Amino acid sequence: MNVATPCEYSRLYLFIVLFLLSSHLYAGTTGKIAGTVTDEKTSEPIVGVTILVVGTTIGAATDVDGSFVIANLSPNTYTISVSAVGYRKQLIRNVVVNVDLTTRLDIKLSSEAIDLDAVVVVAERPLVRRDLTSTQTHVDANQIRALPVESVTAILTTQAGIIQDAGGALHFRGGRSSEVAYTVNGVSVNNPFTNTNSLTIATNAIQELSVVQGTFNAEYGNALSGVVETGLKEGGERFAGQIAYYAGDRVSNHKDIFLNITQIDPMSHSVIEGSFSGPLPVLSGFSFFLSGRYEHEKGWLYGVREFLPSDRPDFSNDFAWKVPRSGNNELVPMNTSISWTATNRFSYKVTPATKIGYDLILNNSEYQNYSHVFKYNPDGRYNNISDDVFHSVEYSTLMDEVTSLKFKAAYSVNRFKQYQPGTIEPEENLRRPIGTTFYFGGSQNGYYEQRAETYAFKVDISSMLSKQHEVKAGVETRLPQMSLTTYAILRDTVNFLTPTIPSIYDYKYDSYSRYPKQFSFYIQDKMEFESIVVNAGLRYDYFHARAKYIVDIFHPEGAKQEAPVKQMISPRIGVSYPITDRGMIHFSYGHFYQMPQLRRLYENPDFKFNTTISATTFGNANLNPEKTVTYEMGLQQQLTDNLAMNITGFFKDVRDLFAVQTIRISGEKQFSMYVNKDYANIKGFTFSLLKRRTTAEPFGVTVDYTFQMADGNDVSADAFFLDQQSGRESEKVVVPLDWDQSHTFNTTLTVGNPNDWNLSIISRLGTGLPYTPYVGDNQVPLKRNAGRKPLQWTVDLSAEKEFSLDTYVVALFIRVYNLFDRLNELSVFDDTGRATYTLAPKRGEGAVIDQHLHVAGVHPMSDYYTNPTLYSAPREVRIGASFGF
Repeated sequence: MNVATPCEYSRLYLFIVLFLLSSHLYAGTTGKIAGTVTDEKTSEPIVGVTILVVGTTIGAATDVDGSFVIANLSPNTYTISVSAVGYRKQLIRNVVVNVDLTTRLDIKLSSEAIDLDAVVVVAERPLVRRDLTSTQTHVDANQIRALPVESVTAILTTQAGIIQDAGGALHFRGGRSSEVAYTVNGVSVNNPFTNTNSLTIATNAIQELSVVQGTFNAEYGNALSGVVETGLKEGGERFAGQIAYYAGDRVSNHKDIFLNITQIDPMSHSVIEGSFSGPLPVLSGFSFFLSGRYEHEKGWLYGVREFLPSDRPDFSNDFAWKVPRSGNNELVPMNTSISWTATNRFSYKVTPATKIGYDLILNNSEYQNYSHVFKYNPDGRYNNISDDVFHSVEYSTLMDEVTSLKFKAAYSVNRFKQYQPGTIEPEENLRRPIGTTFYFGGSQNGYYEQRAETYAFKVDISSMLSKQHEVKAGVETRLPQMSLTTYAILRDTVNFLTPTIPSIYDYKYDSYSRYPKQFSFYIQDKMEFESIVVNAGLRYDYFHARAKYIVDIFHPEGAKQEAPVKQMISPRIGVSYPITDRGMIHFSYGHFYQMPQLRRLYENPDFKFNTTISATTFGNANLNPEKTVTYEMGLQQQLTDNLAMNITGFFKDVRDLFAVQTIRISGEKQFSMYVNKDYANIKGFTFSLLKRRTTAEPFGVTVDYTFQMADGNDVSADAFFLDQQSGRESEKVVVPLDWDQSHTFNTTLTVGNPNDWNLSIISRLGTGLPYTPYVGDNQVPLKRNAGRKPLQWTVDLSAEKEFSLDTYVVALFIRVYNLFDRLNELSVFDDTGRATYTLAPKRGEGAVIDQHLHVAGVHPMSDYYTNPTLYSAPREVRIGASFGF
């Protein structure tokens, strides 16, 4: 990697800004409408036709070829007015504009009876997009409302190529969960520590969700596997609002797995959400959209308060265990959560060509995670608090008929805190007789707090240089300010009789503040010709960690120096061309870079050794960017007026993924460090079949099938370290990645009449994820991830009935998640490959416990190995009502 000085960085930034401001060059939050206008009888082009977007001042006029382009439209559904002297006026309704795509309108005008009312035409969303040069899907507000989904994550899991692992994380085409860029109205909302999505947005605030998994455009960076762009709703010309309340509980007969599951509480999981939007009468041109959601869930995983953290059992006499029980034996929900989110957008049209927008998103959640070892000591668990704030200001203006300028400034704060809310009681092995059973006292006694403030500035310019060329360019600076504090409470019988926070010089105390710098520039040219569409772009990224690293890894206590700047150049190209009037083929190729999770660069920044155990891990501020080269080829084919298919093959070559490597420096002294050593190759194909819902055929079906092979040299960033600790030789061949789901089959069915009734069903079926089988202590171990878990299948349902009362709408609805109450085995025991049973209780530890079952408070090992977190959530039924106007 090249090294640049801060002075060089400043000069480069100034040069690019000046270049942009003096060029006719825009952002990925808009799309455009283009097409032709011809005479209905003669098919000759009509010159000078006025095309207007109803309700706005945006429009265009046809040229000598009858062609027109209306650029820089936010994703939405519009009505288009078409008028010309000597022709009957035409109104085209339901024209959908998507991010980064062109909506084609080929219009025919009639010269007959021009004094009659305008002809009203309802546009249909095209089943084949001629300018689609990579895999891209769009889900709009109407589709979201009709489906049994309540989060962005739930929407994404319906898309081909996206799978959810046992921990709930999403993987796009076999990539790691931290390889996706999440944006809101064109501004990144990834958490700098983890490079994962930091915001929760209520689905009633989303106008469009755009998902790109292939070769995404050069304007998107710091991502290897995909982009998720969320477009927010805006206020309209009239007031509108809605409020909804729904509640329910888990309804399941799996009482052998889930404690207290047969006791139904209709208010166990309740949600109230609403929105209000419209103009501001006292200020012309001002509009607003306000959305809020509050959710309270008791959870479905229960424990029993038999013990308190202060209880101190005595196992010193193997023949007479002493197990005090100070609890009240009450049932305690152990995965409770309370959260709220507010999404607000304000817009002001200064002039017909200039607009100012402001977004404010607030998130807050407080929750506890179920811990099986604390099933009978539930008060010993951590409490978790997450708090996020996002501000974004956007200034956009039309510099002329074909050129627009956008400037965005954003400020976000992401906070997370994990702590023990009660009295600290150390979690020691003395609180349980052996290593694998329940805790009889004690508490989780660490503390973790992180805070990330991010300032972001972005300029985008777009221009239609000609009918065929839309050129975009942009520059962005991101300035995260990251701080972290974490420590483990000290306590032993000699030095720390009471819980004590360790010294800042102790290896158990880690605290730092870091201020990395990120800068990027891109240029993109979308060339739309009659017989081919080419999307070509180039991106430059700059990253400066502004931290030190160990120069000689075999002498970690030696010299440290400032990490050099990392610079990356990413070329990308996509091509689409027709093979029939209803079929398109596309090909795309691109290079993608992203920095590893920044927490891996800064961990243990003072390089403090743990002198008692060999578990010291150092961050590495000199980590190189991770790299993916992606190839994709696909076919879109419309089969009938309402049926289309899409098949796409893809290959990804992934290099320089970060991993933990153990380094022995002398005798038994060793440490671990993050290095760029992992690689992966991912290949597969997706097949999609779409049947569009129409008035004549009021049902729609989407079927997605994905086959993929996601292999790598290591399964996780910690795999190398664990191999070294166990003495196992590291893998020399590729193995399936933890999230390698070979076959995924999603089906979405929607039936009904809009504004009357609707029924929708989502089915998600996938083969089992890999696991590593245990074959016995004296047997040759199998290759990592040589086994497969059982397949997973979930069906969700939503049904709604609307009642119109003048200008008001009342709706009653029901949502059922995991309709058939299927127990999907998310995690399994390594000796059986199932979550339902294990051979472990028959071994030594089980025998020890069984000898003491006569002692009150000692539970059989069969109870311990009946772990509800190994399974997916049981069936949930919620009923609700909404009121809107």
